[in-house]
Amino acid sequence: MDSNDPNEDDHETITLSRPKGSAWSFFVVLDGHSGWETSTWLRENMITAVTSSLADLYNKHQASSESLLSAAWNLFGGSGQKTEKDRDAFTPPEKAIDDSIKDTFKHLDDVIVHQAVDRVIASTSKNAGINLLAPAYAGSCALLAFFDSRTRLLRIAVTGDSRAVLGRRKVDENGKVNYEVHVLSVDQDGNNELEIKRLNNSPEHPDEEVIKDGRVLGMGPSRAFGDARWKWPIATQKRLHREYLGRTIRDDVKTPPYLTAEPIITTTKVEKGDFLIMATDGLWECLQNEEAVGLVGAWLDRNSHRYQSEIKEEILERAALPVTLPEHDMTVRYAQWAAKKTFINTDTNVATHLARNALGGADTDLAKALLSMRAPRARTYRDDITAVVVFFRGG
Repeated sequence: MDSNDPNEDDHETITLSRPKGSAWSFFVVLDGHSGWETSTWLRENMITAVTSSLADLYNKHQASSESLLSAAWNLFGGSGQKTEKDRDAFTPPEKAIDDSIKDTFKHLDDVIVHQAVDRVIASTSKNAGINLLAPAYAGSCALLAFFDSRTRLLRIAVTGDSRAVLGRRKVDENGKVNYEVHVLSVDQDGNNELEIKRLNNSPEHPDEEVIKDGRVLGMGPSRAFGDARWKWPIATQKRLHREYLGRTIRDDVKTPPYLTAEPIITTTKVEKGDFLIMATDGLWECLQNEEAVGLVGAWLDRNSHRYQSEIKEEILERAALPVTLPEHDMTVRYAQWAAKKTFINTDTNVATHLARNALGGADTDLAKALLSMRAPRARTYRDDITAVVVFFRGG
C-alpha cells in the first residue's frame, strides 16, 4: 500500500527444495526511505546472496561432518546405514548460520555503499555517479525470515524497524480459542535502549550525542542499508560532492560510520498452526502486535471450513479480538486521525485484511479519505505499508 510515489517498500518470497522432501523458505520485507532504489536493489539481490552463502556453509559443514563420521565409524567398526540422528550432525551450528546471514547482510551493504564508489571513481563519469550511487544515497530497512522445514526452525534477521510477530493458537479448557503473541524482532531505531548505548557511548564518536529525541542524527532507524551519508568517510563525501554531483555533507556528520546493516537475529521453533506476520513500520504505526495477531486469528476463524459464498463481512470490536490486549495502545496513527479503532473482517486475502484495518477498518469514510490522498500529502497521514503473512501447516 503506497504513500510515497513511487512506493519505497518492496518484498520478495522464495522457496527452495532440499534433500528428502525438505525445503528452505525465505521471506523478505524491505522498507525504503529517501527513495526506492535501495529496497529495489535488495529485492533483486538479498535472497539470492543469503541462499548462496547458506548453501556454501551447509555443503562445507556436511563434507567435514561426513569425513569425521566415516572416520569414527571405521575406527569403532561401525556398519549398516547411518541414522537420521547421524545426519543431524550435517546441520551447521546455530552461530555459524547466524554469522553467515550477518556477513551476507554486511557484504551487500558494502557493495551498495563502498564498492559502488570504487566503480564510480574508476569510471570518472558523473552519469555513472548518479546511477551507481542511487542505492547508496537512498536507504532501506530489511526484515528477513528463513524457515528450514526439516528442523522447523524460523530465523528472523532485522536491520532497522520493520517487525516480525508470531501468532500461536491455543484452546483453553472451556474450548475458547485465543492466540499467543510472540514478538520475534526488536525495532533497531533511535528508541531502542541498547542502540542508544551502542552509539552514544561509543569511543568512535567522542563528545557526540548521536541519538537524540529518538533520532539518529535525523534518521529513524539505527541500522539500515545504504544511507551512505552516515557511513562514508568525510574525504569520500567531499570528493563525490566536488567531482560527481554528490550530496552536501551534513553538518552533524563528523565521525562516520554511524549506521550499520548488521542484523539482529532470533531463532524460534515453529509449531503446527503458527503464523508469521512480517510488516514495515507503516503497519505498526497503526496496529499493535496483539491487534495484528488477533485480526489474523479472526480472519482464520471466518475463512476456515466454510464455503466462500456463505461468508459475510463482520464488524469486529477491538475488545472482541481473540487475543489478550495490552492495557495501553501506544500506536500513533488512530490518535492522529482522532478515530476509534473498529475493525472489519471482509477480505479474502489476509494481508489486505491487515492493511485495511490499519487504515480505518470499519470506519469506511476514514478509510476512503486516507486512501484518496496522494503523495506528497499522503505521507503526513500514513506511511507505505507492506505486510506478509505466512501460515505453517505441517508439523
